[in-house]
Amino acid sequence: MIELLTDMIDFRPILDLFQPQSAAYLLIILLILFVGKKVDEMLAPYDLNRELTEIDNKAVAVSFAGYLFGLGIIMWGVLSTDPSEAAHASNSTYADIMDTILWGGIGIALLQIARIVNQKILLPKFDSVKELITDRNVGTGAVECGAFIGSAFIIKAALSGEGNGLAVGITSTLIFFACGQLAFVLYGSIYQKTTRFCLHDEIEKDNVSAGVAFGMSLVASSILLSGYIMRYDSLPGFAVWFVISIFFLVTCRYLLDKIMLPGSLLDEEISRDRNWGAALIEGGMAIVIALLVNAAFF
Repeated sequence: MIELLTDMIDFRPILDLFQPQSAAYLLIILLILFVGKKVDEMLAPYDLNRELTEIDNKAVAVSFAGYLFGLGIIMWGVLSTDPSEAAHASNSTYADIMDTILWGGIGIALLQIARIVNQKILLPKFDSVKELITDRNVGTGAVECGAFIGSAFIIKAALSGEGNGLAVGITSTLIFFACGQLAFVLYGSIYQKTTRFCLHDEIEKDNVSAGVAFGMSLVASSILLSGYIMRYDSLPGFAVWFVISIFFLVTCRYLLDKIMLPGSLLDEEISRDRNWGAALIEGGMAIVIALLVNAAFF
């Protein structure tokens, strides 16, 4: 009891809150976010600033918010990695800062690749850029938002592996990022087959609820996959865990339809009534299930 009371009135943690390197890390993170925005401005197939401010395009805003959120998740992963497990296994603050800058650049590049995958492969039946810019389709923006955040969780998980050198760390990250993008595409196809409506048609018809439900489901799938990546490096195991993850997500959607929303079909709420409240419940439950499954298995 005396030891507990002593710990509770210990003033040393206050000094730990004011370490100079903490301010340096924060400034670097803000710089990386700024650079990430500039890169997005240059590579996005539209004028980002004009869409966000002059036109007040909510679809682009939702997509860009997911991009920034994803970049923040990646940087969270970089900062939360134990220095002893970093790519070069160094305790030098300078080396850690350079590590942060390097992985920030890699994160920006991979999120731009995720944008291409999302626009060209994940939603291949219509022009995503047209939906964002001409139609201001928030549903399309929600899918892109979910893909950005999901990709970031995969990248963050890949950064958590034991340090075996910079080259090995980058290679591992690229491999699992590619596997994650493939998993998103496969999950999109499976998701389509488990619904009573055509996902692409509903999103193209500016059905926000369909985009929200699918985007949040992408986040849930990435949480499940990232849980595996943080613990194992086996690609065959990743494939098996992907199948298990799909089972949990599909089962969750079925139980939600039968238990959480009795008397009304979830698909009808999303496709016919365009009930984005139901979409939020679907996506939120999928994310909760993903977190609980990871906690149970890992």
